Amino acid sequence: MIDRLKADLPVSYLCEKLGVSRSGYYDWAGRVPSPRAERRDELAALVICEFAASERSAGYRKVTAALHADGVAVDRKTVAARMRELGLIPLFAEAAFKKANQRSSREVDPVDLVNRLFSSLTPGAILVGDITYVHTREGWLYVATVIDLASRAVLGYATGKRQTVGLIIRALDRARASGHVAAGTIFHSDHGSQYRAKSFARYCGKHGIRRSMGANMQCWDNAVAESFFSKLKTERLTWLTFTTRRAATHEVVKYIGHYNTRRRHQSLGYKTPAEALTTFASTAKTANATPAAA
Repeated sequence: MIDRLKADLPVSYLCEKLGVSRSGYYDWAGRVPSPRAERRDELAALVICEFAASERSAGYRKVTAALHADGVAVDRKTVAARMRELGLIPLFAEAAFKKANQRSSREVDPVDLVNRLFSSLTPGAILVGDITYVHTREGWLYVATVIDLASRAVLGYATGKRQTVGLIIRALDRARASGHVAAGTIFHSDHGSQYRAKSFARYCGKHGIRRSMGANMQCWDNAVAESFFSKLKTERLTWLTFTTRRAATHEVVKYIGHYNTRRRHQSLGYKTPAEALTTFASTAKTANATPAAA
C-alpha cells in the first residue's frame, strides 16, 4: 500500500499512520500479500488518500461519502474501523478529546460559600479576588486584587504582564502580610483558570485558606471584585493613556491608596476602608478588654 501512495505522500507520514517503522516497511517491501491483505491495503490506501485530501478535517462519515462518490462500495462502520486502526483522527476531534481529557483530570471546583451575601462583621474573614487588564502601548498589564468584605479594603494586589497563578498568589501574599487576614479565611473568586490551578489550591491549603467559587459565567457571583475594577477604570484609568506598564502600575497603586484611605463608602456609613478597619479593631479591643476589678 505504501508503494502505491508514496508518490503522493511521504513514506514517513504513511509509516506513522500505519503504525510501522520505516525500517520495518523496507524489510516488508517486496513480499507478496494475500488477496485479503491486498483488499485491506487497498481500502486503507483509499481512506488515507481521502483523509489527506480533506487536510485532516474529515471524519469517517465524510470519508465514506467521498469514497462512494468515487464508486467505492464500502459501509461507514468499515471506514470508521479502518480510520481507527490507522489513527486517522480529524484535527477538531483531537482538540475535543484533549479538552475532554483535561476536564476529566481536573479537580472539582470549590463550592460557593458566599452565595452573593457580600458582607461580613469580621475583617479578613471573607476575601474576594479577581483579575482585570489595563491597556498600555507595551501590551496588557494584568492586575489581581484581594478585597476584604467587612471593610471593603484592598488588602492585596499584584501587577504583571501575564495573568498567571503567580500573579494571584502574590496578591494573596500581600494581603496576608497586611495582618488583616483571619485564620480560616474564605477566599471567593470566579472560575478563572488561575484560581482553578492545582498550585493555587496547594497554596490555599498550606495557609488554611478556604476556597469558594460562584457559578460559572456569573459575574454577579463576584460582584464586589467586579465593582472595584469598575471604579478603578471609570474614576481613574479611562481618562489616561499609558505608554508603559510601569506607568500604568503607578496609577493603579496610586488609586488603591486613594481608595483605601480617601474614598468613602455608603455601605460603610460613609467611612473609608481604612477607617472601617480601625473601627473594627477598636470594637474588638473593647469587647476583649477585661473589666477592672471593683
